[in-house]
Amino acid sequence: MIYYDNKAWLTLLLTLRGSVLKSILPRITIFAAVSAIITLIHSYVIKINTPSTPWSIVGVALGLMLVFRTNTAYERYWEGRRMWGSIINSTQNLAIDLIAYISSDHTESLKLRQRLFKLLTAFPILVKQRLREQNDVEELRSFLTNSEIAVLEKSFNMPVNLIAMIKKTLYMCLKLGILNQPHLTILNSNLSDLMNSLANCERIRFTPLPLAYALHLKRFMYLFCTTIPITLVGTFGWWTVPFGALIAYAFIGIEEIGIEIEDPFGDDPNDLPLDEFCEVIKTTLQDIFAKQNSL
Repeated sequence: MIYYDNKAWLTLLLTLRGSVLKSILPRITIFAAVSAIITLIHSYVIKINTPSTPWSIVGVALGLMLVFRTNTAYERYWEGRRMWGSIINSTQNLAIDLIAYISSDHTESLKLRQRLFKLLTAFPILVKQRLREQNDVEELRSFLTNSEIAVLEKSFNMPVNLIAMIKKTLYMCLKLGILNQPHLTILNSNLSDLMNSLANCERIRFTPLPLAYALHLKRFMYLFCTTIPITLVGTFGWWTVPFGALIAYAFIGIEEIGIEIEDPFGDDPNDLPLDEFCEVIKTTLQDIFAKQNSL
């Protein structure tokens, strides 16, 4: 994610960082070339004077489709941010509850509390890796033992199996008398929130926009951008070339923004900063554990 000052209008106007211009520039060039070819035909072969009414009507429909496309993509982006906010809140609540409910008076209870903190810190990292389809074991070695990593690597869904490890450890605390049943119920409620957030993130990540809609919009838009110079050339002559490129930039740029943000968990410039979220959780949990154990 790129942070910026929305009031610095001139900087935003001139910057290319975070813009989709670089990715769509080859396509804009192609549409500019098509406009140039149509202008050449108009200038040297046959005069083209086509009424613009059909394109005006079609342009309205295309604009509505692009609005829907952008709104759908941003809704997925914002929901992804909400789910990661929920993960941050739930892990912090769990950490505070673990400090409150599991004492550090005995060596065994302190050891189990520390293990729970490490498992909890590893959870957002595993969620991030699953959403990005990564498998970076080295990122987990500070929090998990080799045996725990080996178990997780064999699992189909690593974050879910980590939740199972946390629950198993909590029930061990219950059996040892370190934790009582009402407190366990509260902790299980927070774990359920983590599971729900994970499931919602997976739904966003692994449910793309229906192919039929994506194909129809793309074909409709490209046909429109290819043929719009036919209506412009009779009035604007060689100005049709920059106008055709500008129209293509507007339409294709909007679609490209939607494509980039509909999966907010990747590593594109405008995606959510999952590494930063994981670092915030890790720092917060380590701070809670260190400060509260010293009391």
